[in-house]
Amino acid sequence: MDTFYKSEGGELFVNPIVANHDGLGKITEAQFKAELAERKNPTTDQLFQQLTAKRKEQERQGVTINGIRYAGDPGNRQALQEAIAFMNDAGLTEFSSWKGSDNVFHANHPLADVFDAYRAIGVRRSSLIASEGQYAAQIIAGTLTDFSEVTWP
Repeated sequence: MDTFYKSEGGELFVNPIVANHDGLGKITEAQFKAELAERKNPTTDQLFQQLTAKRKEQERQGVTINGIRYAGDPGNRQALQEAIAFMNDAGLTEFSSWKGSDNVFHANHPLADVFDAYRAIGVRRSSLIASEGQYAAQIIAGTLTDFSEVTWP
């Protein structure tokens, strides 16, 4: 008779070698089969969550302007906005030193590049959200059940 286990990390096991294996909890065969089925056939809500996570992953990549990458995550968008506001208030057009999203410093970095990056991130984000909407419609229609063929702009 099989014994079914689930790890704290969510892995499922049948008859594992349990020597010194912490964090395994016994589950019933019905729980095991239900979880396997759910993983094979995710719910609409699970698909929406995965879709949003994948869109945000694409968004975080950001844009590259004149060889410098600017991340598109919310924290970096806020930092770009603050830097632009500061420079405009100070009447400056160039940062004496700028640290790009790849942790490389750049001397005499133009404010115009930062502003262009901020705009480009907004355009990219808008495009990604539009694509997410199209994919969400496919999820609702039942024609999108995995993301192996999904491409992003």
